[in-house]
Amino acid sequence: MEVDGGLQVRRFFSINFPLFSSVRFSPSAFMALLNSDYDVYASHGYGSPMPLLTAVSSAINGKPFVFTLHGYPKLEGKGRIFQSMYKHLMASIFLRMAKKVIVVSRSSINDIKGEVEPSKIVYVPNGIDEERFEGEPFEDKNAIMYVGRLDEYKGVDMLIRAFARLKKKYPDLELWLVGKDEGMKKKLQKMANELGVQPSFMQVPYDKMAELYGKVKCVVLPSKYEGFSLVWLEAMASGKPMFSTPVGDAPLLFEQAYGDEKGRFLFEDENGLVERLIHFMDNQEEYKKIVEKAEYIVKEEYSWENVARITDSIYKELGE
Repeated sequence: MEVDGGLQVRRFFSINFPLFSSVRFSPSAFMALLNSDYDVYASHGYGSPMPLLTAVSSAINGKPFVFTLHGYPKLEGKGRIFQSMYKHLMASIFLRMAKKVIVVSRSSINDIKGEVEPSKIVYVPNGIDEERFEGEPFEDKNAIMYVGRLDEYKGVDMLIRAFARLKKKYPDLELWLVGKDEGMKKKLQKMANELGVQPSFMQVPYDKMAELYGKVKCVVLPSKYEGFSLVWLEAMASGKPMFSTPVGDAPLLFEQAYGDEKGRFLFEDENGLVERLIHFMDNQEEYKKIVEKAEYIVKEEYSWENVARITDSIYKELGE
């Protein structure tokens, strides 16, 4: 048992599903849930078996269950078969048992509403630690950074191809790929070698990420799907231009943060990314006030304090 920020934390051994780091199964955690008596049982992770096990534990103990959806997967190939099986064999059960389903992105409401009663759905966005992530100048930095898993749905291959084209125009530019390998690293390294570039692959503890954001020129997230990525908020709060595909809540957040200039930061494909990064690199002074405004907005609107207060009210209502 640990105490972190006044909260009791218990950690359990878990089994990782191949190629899906967020999909874990912990028999010991399930047994602990069965033998506990909490006011509210909560779980996260669409695709993991733990929400179903948590829901079963809550039912046995006669307490409410809350599920939080961070993003709705849009898998392809064999992944789509796995998702269909999960949707009908697991999700259909725990979503029916849930008293509330918290979604962190508005886009996920449409994705999940066919599987859960609309009256159960509550929107609570992700948040940012405004004190941890501080604005740092980007003009004197020289690296483009990606943060996230290295899997086929994150679009890192697109970013590497775009970087190879940029490298010809800006030879001193660097590419940092930060995240856990989900089976794509060797393929991405091979692609980079064939294109004549050498991105830096790294894994960094979360408590060091704020420092890393401070060292880069901009951040790129070329994902094929997202819900509400924390990377968007972290980059903006760090005073760095954030470039992303228009997935999940990106269009809504970018309009809120960047206003009429959101088109400078959203891209559909490799060519769009290259065009936006070249324009940014050649006109960095134009971006300073836009980025400063975005930093202020996300810290005001998406503080963890606000998010925690809303979430706490949901749990308290169910636990009464």
